[in-house]
Amino acid sequence: MESRQDQHANLIAAHRRTLAEAARILLVQDSWSLEAPMLLIEEDPGDTRARQGAVGQLSSWLEHLDPELDAFVHLRQAGVDFEPAREQCLREQGDAFEAAWARALAGNPLVTHDNLAGFTALSQKGFGRSPRELLVVVRWSDRVTACLVACEPLI
Repeated sequence: MESRQDQHANLIAAHRRTLAEAARILLVQDSWSLEAPMLLIEEDPGDTRARQGAVGQLSSWLEHLDPELDAFVHLRQAGVDFEPAREQCLREQGDAFEAAWARALAGNPLVTHDNLAGFTALSQKGFGRSPRELLVVVRWSDRVTACLVACEPLI
């Protein structure tokens, strides 16, 4: 089975032209902002699409959990079992948590607000590196991952 790094490398090679366009834009920017270019690759069985956009667009491009579910995600990541974590959040947040829970069950959100903030921070980190690096986010059917790609070899 391919490693995640190998999967990213294969997708990056397949979308080199689109990456190069985004890299050209990033290289001429004087400072980082939410308008910094990035690439979103959507990987579905038998179909891969790439679209260039701004880091600030990620929250509209990726279905994400309501902020009321962040506490639940943090509890689960800390090792709290599913039901106790859910019950604690219900006690602490009540109706707001319950409504967010229902919305999450109706959709298929793969990221949290913390994930979106992490992708933004990764983009900032790449901007500050030499050579400058472009944020690439990959939406798989069951998860979302991100990596940085050096701009200079692309152009």
